[in-house]
Amino acid sequence: MASIRAKLYSRLLRRALRSGLLPDGLEGLELARGGANRNPILNLIMGKNRPGAAFKIGAMDAEWVGDQNAERTLLYLHGGGYVLGSIDTHRSMVTRLCKFAGIRGLIVDYRLAPEHPYPSAIEDAEQAYDYLTESGVTPEKMLLAGDSAGGGLSLALMQTLREHGKAQPKAVALLSPWTDLTISGRSHKERAERDPMIDIERMPQAIDWYCPNQDKKNPLISPVFADLAGCPPMFVQVGSEEVLFDDSTRLVENAEKANVEAELQIWPDMPHVHQIAHNFVPEAKAALRDIAGFFNRKGV
Repeated sequence: MASIRAKLYSRLLRRALRSGLLPDGLEGLELARGGANRNPILNLIMGKNRPGAAFKIGAMDAEWVGDQNAERTLLYLHGGGYVLGSIDTHRSMVTRLCKFAGIRGLIVDYRLAPEHPYPSAIEDAEQAYDYLTESGVTPEKMLLAGDSAGGGLSLALMQTLREHGKAQPKAVALLSPWTDLTISGRSHKERAERDPMIDIERMPQAIDWYCPNQDKKNPLISPVFADLAGCPPMFVQVGSEEVLFDDSTRLVENAEKANVEAELQIWPDMPHVHQIAHNFVPEAKAALRDIAGFFNRKGV
């Protein structure tokens, strides 16, 4: 059973994100980017860490968080449906994860759609990987993680690395990854009313912004259809109430078929990427500790 704080958090999410206050289309996207739907209580719950060491990777904003003397480095790709999200929205969660795991983290502001559609985000993710390796971070000491669209982007990055003959990171953690942009999972319908965060009716808009005129079954767009052979060990977390529940379960099934080590952790009664509420929801903090434990089990 979910904690009282988790139940309150889900109610706040539904009120802020499923209320229909923001209009559809580009107008609504701009308002969301500007924080028009940000509940001040949710802002407190998600936390606001002091900015880390900001710099540029080419034209892309990047920031270091965590223990800068740590031997292992995490590349973190944020979520937001490929149209939202930033270093600022995910800094607090990634900083907490790095603290639990005793690592340092690199967060990047990859280009967002619709201004920069597919494959811009993948190109930026690979650029961030190349920056780390050129800076002396060996793949054996590199970790990868992403939530929602950032989880899908992490999987696209791993496929791209394989295609380009580059070594894979040591391990990857995926938080409620968005892996099926064809919206073909049963959970997309069965959990449409249960999910307090994602409005399935608005999902096609984000998909069209991200990959217009593209085959949505392209494994780089929908990694649930990818050949995952050669990918590093995966740790996948998902909440039971998520529209994207099947995106995680099907991914893990496919990974196992490809002889990739994959662990699925289902959090009962939790919404999409509940880990971001680590300052308030005990299950969120526990989930981040479990990811840190996975990274530490994999060693270097």
